[in-house]
Amino acid sequence: MTKRKKPVKRGATKRRQPIDWRTPLRRGMRLLAGGIAVAVVISAGRWLLDIEWQPMALTGWQVDSTLVYEDRARLDATLETFKGSSLLTLSPGEVQDAVEALPWIDAATVTKAWPSRLLIAVREHEPVARWNGDQVLNSDGEPLARPVADLVLAELNGPDRQAKRVMEQYLQYSRVFSDSGYRLKGVRMHPRGAWDLTLDNGIDVALGSRDMLERTRRVVALLERGGLDPNTIDYIDARYPNGLAVGQRDNTEPSA
Repeated sequence: MTKRKKPVKRGATKRRQPIDWRTPLRRGMRLLAGGIAVAVVISAGRWLLDIEWQPMALTGWQVDSTLVYEDRARLDATLETFKGSSLLTLSPGEVQDAVEALPWIDAATVTKAWPSRLLIAVREHEPVARWNGDQVLNSDGEPLARPVADLVLAELNGPDRQAKRVMEQYLQYSRVFSDSGYRLKGVRMHPRGAWDLTLDNGIDVALGSRDMLERTRRVVALLERGGLDPNTIDYIDARYPNGLAVGQRDNTEPSA
């Protein structure tokens, strides 16, 4: 006996809904656009970094002081190193330090002149005398390289570390001779402390190492007293306690 199959109930079948591709497509497009934008920004950033662009770049300067002892070309070369820098970020103090590092610049003032220039004012050192042939002493007794100006200065010589002392002694000796009409042409300090002077008329004076100012006054008194023609005097030896020895150019024997 065979079993009868149960009839299958047929009901209503559900239709499959079509897939909506618009939403993921929009998301994909947004992601693609965002990626392209990021790539453009990165590329532009790299391009800008390669460009040496400075807002308000320094293009020139004006020096309000007339230079006498410092080389103007050397000053301009120093300022040239700052050319092209942005005036917005440029430090006046940095420029000032560079200018004051020049041999004959004593002090400098730097002011920004918007949008692209600098105003420079300087004060130079004051030269006093030549030092050991190659240098020039300023008013502080500091040895500096020779200035560009051709100056007629007294020649000072002495140990390297005694520059300031030699200059101070030179100024004292000069005051003693100033009223007598004579000018010092040279001063020498020997390593052991002895001093020699040379007057502008060629007379050499030996002072020794003691009582130099007193001996200098004694020399001035001799020259002012008369009786001796200064043009015939070769040297004056003032190293004696109470007198002087005078050597004449026409006579090799000294006279007391």
